[in-house]
Amino acid sequence: MGADVFVDETTEVDLEEATLRLVAHDINNPLTAIRILAEMLRDDVDEAHRRDITDILEAADLASAVVGSVSEARYEKDDEYTWFPLDLVQLLRSVVDRPALRRHVTFETPRELQVGGDQTALRRAFTDLLVNGRRMVDGRRPLLVQVMDSSSHVEVRIDHPQPAVIPVAMRHLLFLRHGVVALRRNRIPVSAVGLVDAHAIIEGHGGTIRIEDSAEGGMSVVVRLQR
Repeated sequence: MGADVFVDETTEVDLEEATLRLVAHDINNPLTAIRILAEMLRDDVDEAHRRDITDILEAADLASAVVGSVSEARYEKDDEYTWFPLDLVQLLRSVVDRPALRRHVTFETPRELQVGGDQTALRRAFTDLLVNGRRMVDGRRPLLVQVMDSSSHVEVRIDHPQPAVIPVAMRHLLFLRHGVVALRRNRIPVSAVGLVDAHAIIEGHGGTIRIEDSAEGGMSVVVRLQR
């Protein structure tokens, strides 16, 4: 008698998500090994090589952030979120504290700022926003994150210092599933996930994301969350 055959009755969407999670798992394992080995070596080399290892850690973490976003992406607008009070400034600092972003982001924020929301989802949204921004700067000038508060809403502004980072006519593609394909074909170095999931999460929290030109000639991504 032959071996039993497993029949998978899940939907195509479920299978796509499961496959992405498996791919992410298989990529994250070697990335974790790279990070651990690099951290072990960092303290045993001279200053010049230590900078090289820091670059390796940044690259591995940048890849890990993108893989994580792809595997966790959710495109439905009726996601259920777990709402708790949280400190938005602390959340943003925890995002920026990852190796891929530490040297490439500066803050102008209050000490703390209480909002309500799903901490895990919002952390993923701001990770996607800042990782995309990190890919589009030259490393000499950092992204600037400003947090502004009012009685009705909180605004997070991420300023990209380079001029004409994404042409105005193509900016909407960041929010479309598969829109990044056209952006990458035009040599615009956005991440593979774009801002689709970030947009869904912010909208799910009653907020908005918009892209506008900054006063310095670059591009700004502006997130507005209700208080």
